[in-house]
Amino acid sequence: MGGFLVLTAVLSVVSIVAMVRSLVEMTYLNIHFRAEVDPFSRAVSYYVFYGDGRADFASAVIVLAGGTLTMLLGLRAAGLRLGAPAGTFFGIWCVSLTLCAIFPTDNGKTITSVSGLVHQVAGASLFVSLPLAGLALAKRLATEVHWARVGRVVRRMALVAMALAAAYLATRLRDVFPGLAIPGILDGRGVSGLVQRALFGLETLMLMALAVHLLRVTVGTVRGRREPARAEATG
Repeated sequence: MGGFLVLTAVLSVVSIVAMVRSLVEMTYLNIHFRAEVDPFSRAVSYYVFYGDGRADFASAVIVLAGGTLTMLLGLRAAGLRLGAPAGTFFGIWCVSLTLCAIFPTDNGKTITSVSGLVHQVAGASLFVSLPLAGLALAKRLATEVHWARVGRVVRRMALVAMALAAAYLATRLRDVFPGLAIPGILDGRGVSGLVQRALFGLETLMLMALAVHLLRVTVGTVRGRREPARAEATG
């Protein structure tokens, strides 16, 4: 059991470091290329067309996928079962992140290449899959004594993420359906990039909440086992 606790602690720390790095790297892209890519109206995918943006963008999303997998392994080592729905949606999230890193979007108003199409489908999948994974996992966490509180937090964050995902889709309707007649006042493309960044940030924070709580529970378990041993030794 001690070995599993050490493994769980290591996995939780690695996942937290990976998620923080991904968030910092994405923040760097937002600041460094603010003149080339308008953060209010353009998606994060377009950083790949400027300077070292492609390498940094790919690194940010791949590291986040790796941090997610590490966190999931930590949850399993801690004895938590994800369940088929949560496991499936987390899998889609990780695969979609990887595909977005490998296949860049097209640098234009329309999608003309296979790479761009793969990127768009993967991007749409990842923004929906993680909130669904969070909702499915929150149901299981609600039945666990040490996880019920963070389960409620994850559920709230997942619901907000679902709302942001719907809002992002609404802001991109003119791009998805060019022939659709939408009044100018309802055209949300001018803030679509901002909504996407808010969604991406919230989803990363939701993963971090799970990883941090995993570390907290593991440390608490270790302390709880040491106290009786100390009392026995002193007694």
